[in-house]
Amino acid sequence: MASQSSDSKQKPRKSGCYSTNYALKADYREIRRLDLKKRLGVLLYRRERMERELEAIKAALSTLEDQMQRNVAYEQLSLCDKSPS
Repeated sequence: MASQSSDSKQKPRKSGCYSTNYALKADYREIRRLDLKKRLGVLLYRRERMERELEAIKAALSTLEDQMQRNVAYEQLSLCDKSPS
């Protein structure tokens, strides 16, 4: 019977440890969830910014290609005007 009374005394401690342990795990899970949410937000923001930057680069490349084509056409016209008739 002495062992039963000591067992009954230990059970509340274990359940107390389990509840404390559970609370710590719950806190950890919440901290982890918030950290992941923050990281996701940062990455989504960076993606949006990079997509805007990529669109700006595409527009600049398109403009540069148009300028190069106009330059080639201008040079060809200039050569045609200089050739003897």
